[in-house]
This record gives sequence, structure tokens and C-alpha cells, in this order.
Amino acid sequence: MKKTNKKIRRSEGLFVGSKTTPSDLLIFLFFTILWLPSCRTRDTLVNPDPHLERMLVQPKVVAYGQPMMQPPDGTLPASASLEDPAVRTGVAEGVWVDRIPVTVDRSMVEHGRRDFDHYCATCHGMLGDGQSVVADKMTLRRPKNLTDADARDWPPGRIFQAIRQGYGLMPSYAVQLTERDAWGVVAYVRALQIARGISVYRLPPALRDKLAKEAP
Repeated sequence: MKKTNKKIRRSEGLFVGSKTTPSDLLIFLFFTILWLPSCRTRDTLVNPDPHLERMLVQPKVVAYGQPMMQPPDGTLPASASLEDPAVRTGVAEGVWVDRIPVTVDRSMVEHGRRDFDHYCATCHGMLGDGQSVVADKMTLRRPKNLTDADARDWPPGRIFQAIRQGYGLMPSYAVQLTERDAWGVVAYVRALQIARGISVYRLPPALRDKLAKEAP
């Protein structure tokens, strides 16, 4: 018997004839699924959860019509100092205080010396005379000599205010030094001024005798 090779011609379309195979159906479904999202319109979109939508739209509300609330009468900020205004600002009745308004003792002066050496001596010099390596580089405006006659006439309140608020090229040291620390520095500056400007005859007798023995 003579055998003949018959080629079965597959249908060109998926739905033409009866020769559509399961693999053809899978391919059709695959591309249909890919095509369906492109049919979505504004009407077919799902509305977002209102609890999530409030994170998208957040209108600005200014309380009481002001950007910041005024503190109630009779209250102070948590960071406010309860010290006397003269202690806090170095000013009393509109003028610089002419006396240090806190108790000055040896411990306070020694603490002031440490702070002065750490923060002030870099520019003003270890002796407060404005002689330092940094001062030599500041040709525009040299640091003040804190022991000259002009500085000795400054009231303590003026020195305190310069420390806390800054002066000229000098920045404020309110962050580094508390009010008490700043007054300690003022007390030490006063000690430097006295040491550089006092007459030997005004020294205590014991100290005069010591200097006389050490003098050449």
C-alpha cells in the first residue's frame, strides 16, 4: 500500500475551523490580560480610601490667625531665667550695672579664669592685653586690650553684655557660657585689670613684702 503524506494545515485564526489548540487559548488569554488595563478610564478607577486621601490634601490651618500662639498672661517660656534682670542682662533701669550683681568669691574667679583661657584668650591673650597669635592675624580690627585705661572704665554690665550678645567681630558666647559663667569671666577680667593697673602701694602689706624680696 502506498503511503501518502498529508499535511494538516493549521487554521490561521484562533477561532477559524476546529484546529485551535489549548496553547493557542493560553496565548490569547495572556495578551488579553495585558491589553485590558489600557481600557481603564477615569470612570473605572477605584476611589481611594478617604482615610488615605487626607494625607494627600492637607490644607494649612493657622491657629487664631497667627503663625505662633502668644503665651498666656503671667507665664514664662520653659527656658526663661528667673534671675534678676540685672543678672540676666547686665542692665538695670536702662544703664549698665556698675557692680557685679552676684556674689563673687575665689571659686567663681577661678572658674572665670578657666572659661576666659578657653574662650577669650585665643584673641584677647592670656593676660587680656590683646596680644596673641590670632590677634596678630586680625589686621582689619585687632581684639580689644581689656587691661588698658579705656577698658578699665567699662562698667561690668558692658563686659557681660558683650560676652552674652557679642560685640563687633566677636560672636555671642551665650550658648557656651551661662549667665553665672559669664559673670565669672567678668570677675576675672576685673582681676586682670586690677593686676595690670594697680599701684604697688595699694597691695596688701604681705604681698608688698613678697614683691620687695623678689625684686632685683
